[in-house]
This record gives sequence, C-alpha cells and structure tokens, in this order.
Amino acid sequence: MFCTNCGANIAVKSANYCSNCGKKLEEQLHPSSYKKKKILVYITPFLSLLLVTSGLILTHTYESKVNATVLKFQEKAEKAALAGEYEKALSFLESGLSFRNTYDVMIKEKEIVESIIDLNQDLSDVEQKIMNEHFEDAQKDLNLIKRQVSTTSSPLFVKLSYEIDQVETSVKVGTMKEEINKLSTIDELADKLSTLYSMEVQEASEIKQQIYMKMVSISSSEAEKSLEQKHFNKAINSVEDALQYVVNNEKLLSLKDRIIEEKSAFEAAEQERINKAIQVAKKEEQMNSTQAVELVDVKANVDKYGDAYIKGSVKNKGTESVHSIVIEFRVLNDKGSVLEEGKTNIFPNKLQPGQSGNFEHVSYSTKEKVKVEVTNISWLLEEKKG
Repeated sequence: MFCTNCGANIAVKSANYCSNCGKKLEEQLHPSSYKKKKILVYITPFLSLLLVTSGLILTHTYESKVNATVLKFQEKAEKAALAGEYEKALSFLESGLSFRNTYDVMIKEKEIVESIIDLNQDLSDVEQKIMNEHFEDAQKDLNLIKRQVSTTSSPLFVKLSYEIDQVETSVKVGTMKEEINKLSTIDELADKLSTLYSMEVQEASEIKQQIYMKMVSISSSEAEKSLEQKHFNKAINSVEDALQYVVNNEKLLSLKDRIIEEKSAFEAAEQERINKAIQVAKKEEQMNSTQAVELVDVKANVDKYGDAYIKGSVKNKGTESVHSIVIEFRVLNDKGSVLEEGKTNIFPNKLQPGQSGNFEHVSYSTKEKVKVEVTNISWLLEEKKG
C-alpha cells in the first residue's frame, strides 16, 4: 500500500498515519477506495490540463477572429482615407475600436483622420475665399494649414497634401487673374506672358489659359466694333494680333473668315452700287443734256398793225441747273409758208430743276394770222465742281 498524498510505501497495513508525511491513512484501508483515489491522483491533473488547454485554444481562436476583424476595418479605413473619403474612414476606425478599444495604432489613426477632417473643412473655407476673390486672406489661411500638415509624415495625409497644392495653385492663379482682368490690350497681355517662366508648370499653364481667353475676348470685341463700322482691315488686324499668341484658336479663325466674307460681300455690293450710280448718272446726264428743257406753251397774237407778238415758256425738268437756253422757231402762215425763222433766249438765263422760264419775239408785218413752230431748244449744263 502507498500513501496517496506522498506516494510512500506503507509497511504496516494497520497504520493510521503515513510515516513519511503524516497524512491520515484510514481511508486507504480498503483496497477499492485506494484504487479510486490512485486513479484520481493521475486523472485530475490531466483533466485540469485539458480544460486549461481548451480554454487557451478557444481564447486564442476568439482573439484571432477579433484581431482579423479589427485589421479589416483598419485596412478599409486607410484605403478610404487615401481616397479622400475621410468620414467613411472615421466610421471604419470607430467600428474597429468597438472590437479592440485599446489598439494604439487604430486610436492614433482615428486622431489623424479627425485632424484631416478639420483641416479639410479649413481648406473648404479657403476655397470659398478664393471664390470671393479674397486671395490674400486665402493665402494666409493656407499657410497655416500647410504648417499643421508639415508636422506629420503619416501617409493618410497624401490626398489632403495634394488638395492643398491644388488650392495653392488656385490662389496664385486667382491673384494673377485679378491682375489680368485689369489689362485691356493684347500687348499688355503679351507682356504678362513673359513673366510666367519662373512659375511652376501647372500654375503657368492655368494662367496662360486665362491670358489666352482674355486675348480672344479683347480681339473679338474690337473686331466686332470695327466690323459694325465696315472697317474690315482693322477688324482683321485685331484678330491677327491675338492669333500670334492664341494660334489656331477656332473662335478667332471663324471670326476672321466671317470678316473676310463680309468684306467681299460689302465690296461686291459697293461696286454694284457704284456701277448703278454711274449708270444712273449717265442716264441723268443724257437726259439733262437732251431732255432737260421742255416747251410748255407758245402763242402768237397779231396786233392791228399786222405785227405778230410771240410769247412762250419752258420748264427745266432735269436734275441739274441749265443756262443759256436758246429757242429756235419758225413763223408760218395759214398756208404753211415760212414767214420767218429766228432764235430767242429764255429769261431768266439760269433755270434750276423744276423752274420755268419765258421767251418773247415780235415778227413784224405778218399781216395775217400766224402760228409758231419751235424747231429746237438748246442749253448749257451748269459746270460741275470738284
């Protein structure tokens, strides 16, 4: 028999206590009880080990799942932050911390994202100032944001840093644009182009576009004004001044084509008008030379002494003044025999268009009733000056 407490051999079976450890042995007197206790001696540690091991395995499995969940949320949060979706990133981080609220890395990232959200709002305020053309205040606020960002090297600031650079470019472009808006000639804008070489490529590119747009606007406006006044060459020059810098600009090229077409149409119409005017002038000249003076009436009265008193009138139906009008006539008797042929002048000497003049003549010793036949009327046109 052995002591169940220390395992010592009990030589005296009737002993009540173990001679080695002093443990009471009365329960070990029965062999069956001894065997059970002996089994328990070996089984109990094994069961304890099994329970502890199972607990550790379950705990490890659970913790592993929690860690995996937390890391997933962290990964999603970082991707969202790098994409500029800061509110979404913050939500993922808060979800992760609900599983592991002592995870220092995630706690730090949450602080960073919250800081980025605040800075992003500040950046939005800067953009509003740019919109309101408060460029100086916008630059001051932007410098403060840049100083705050410069204190961290977290990759989560990558997107925000890029946006800060874009906004700073907008401030510089806006400031330059404000200066450009005050310029009113192509030459002034061209001088401004020469100042862009010291600037960053993106900034210079944006400002160039602003200058080119202003050139197109000025050129178009000047050309349209000249076009209204039919100053076609001046209009073309205005367009070509801008095309030196804004090469192949579709709007200006289209405007130039339109000016050339209107010039051609105007010149053709002008030539047609001149031709018509020449034709009208020729017709008028011919009419004034051949048909201007028209006989209105002529009468002959024979007095008691047998003399015939001839009176008549003419009218200038032309478009120019005439003078030195001479009436050629014949005096005929009832049988048609010519009693006299003569000439007489019109008075007044000059007749304006629409004005009438008179003539008189005495045919002596006709002795009978006569009639007067006007055979020709001649005149001179007023000499044109210039």
